[in-house]
Amino acid sequence: MISKFIESQATEVLSELKIKSIPIQVEKIARKLGLDVVSRDLGSNVSGVLYIQNGKGTIGFNPNESPVRRRFTIAHELGHFILHKINNDMFIDKKEFKLFRNEQSSTGEHRIEQEANAFAAALLMPKDLLIGEIKKYKMDLTDDEDDSISKLAKKFEVSVLAMTYRIDNLNLLVSWA
Repeated sequence: MISKFIESQATEVLSELKIKSIPIQVEKIARKLGLDVVSRDLGSNVSGVLYIQNGKGTIGFNPNESPVRRRFTIAHELGHFILHKINNDMFIDKKEFKLFRNEQSSTGEHRIEQEANAFAAALLMPKDLLIGEIKKYKMDLTDDEDDSISKLAKKFEVSVLAMTYRIDNLNLLVSWA
């Protein structure tokens, strides 16, 4: 289940920055929040990194991954920056901190990874905008013959898997037609 707190944090970021259209420009959001976003070859097992040194944050993403994966990775690292800078001591009393996104991050086995994934989904696929698109195009998300989820994924510039999880987590598997 998606935490209402995490959902509200993503919604608040979008609201503060007056973002009301898709696809969500996640790199611009990170930069507006004072983070640098850089492309770095992180090897085959690392998708991204959040690096904080002397209060300055940098998100690094692996350019060898697909564009939708890179977007989710940046949003995921942004989630760590927003959600965990207060709740965890990793951003407090340390001059340097590194957090990597790798294949274990995507499994969501650790609580903070689950939270960062939920934040990324809520940021890239905001509930209100997602429901609006479903209603606008009268999509039936329960129809296997309809490729509505693929169409939504393309519009939001996320993977079909990410869109499927988001729709499921929001309990949107109903007909809006």
